[in-house]
This record gives sequence, C-alpha cells and structure tokens, in this order.
Amino acid sequence: MDSDDDSDPFGDDSSYESSLDQEEEWLANIQKINESDPLLTFLAREGTTNVMQLMNDEEWEELGRAISNNTHLESLDLNSGALSDQKLSGLFRRLMRSNSTYYVRLYENELSVVGVRSMVPFLQHANNLTDLDLNATNLESEGFNVLFRALRNSPSRD
Repeated sequence: MDSDDDSDPFGDDSSYESSLDQEEEWLANIQKINESDPLLTFLAREGTTNVMQLMNDEEWEELGRAISNNTHLESLDLNSGALSDQKLSGLFRRLMRSNSTYYVRLYENELSVVGVRSMVPFLQHANNLTDLDLNATNLESEGFNVLFRALRNSPSRD
C-alpha cells in the first residue's frame, strides 16, 4: 500500500467522510446559534450520528444556553436516539426560556419521567411554544402527568 494513500484500506471511506461532514455542519450550526444568526431558524439532528453520541453533559448545557440566548431559532428537532434522560437534562438545565422557539420535536428518544421533569422550567416559561412532539419516547403515565401539569399553566397553553 502506498504511504501517500489516505483512502480506507477496505475500499470505502464515504461513510467516514459523511460523518465528518455531519460533524462540521453541526459545529457550524452551533456557532450560528451562539451568534444568533438570523438565517439559522431550524436545528435538527438524528441521534444516529457520532457527533450527537459524543457530546458530553457540558456541551449539552452550552447548547441549551445558546438556544436560550438565540432570538431566531424557531425549531429544535433532536430525534431518533439523539437524547437520553441525562442529555435532555443537560440541555434543558440551561434552556430555561426561549423567546423564539416555536417547535420542539424530541421524537423517538428513550425518555422517562426524569427527562420530562428536566423540561418543566422551559415548558412553564416558553411563551411561543406551539408544538411539542414526544412521539415514540416510551413515556409512561407518570411522565405524561408531569408534562400535563407543566403545560397546564404554561403561557404556551393558548
């Protein structure tokens, strides 16, 4: 094998390149959120990507803080295993209030009542929230009860 050859020895490095592209795109979008870029109104990522799986608690908290301070992000879509209760707790620990987020879609994540409880401060103060999608999250009755109590007096209730 030629030492200057950077290709995958198994003949297919397209998935590796795709993974790098997704990571670079995610990091660029996080920077745009931090800068409150008016052109970035939608943040979405599936949990099957490495970048989502490798984020630590501090990075989830920083993402929550950035979203709270952003004035243009309208939709947050983290699905298909992107979040666990621990990651959701980190995200919502700092995401107390967002005046621009209308849609929060967290479907197909393994969440429990612990994750829902971490969302309560956000849900109680989310003035513009119109859509919360928790489809296929395996929430049981206790999780739904926490969710309903949080939303009962929420400004987004209208």
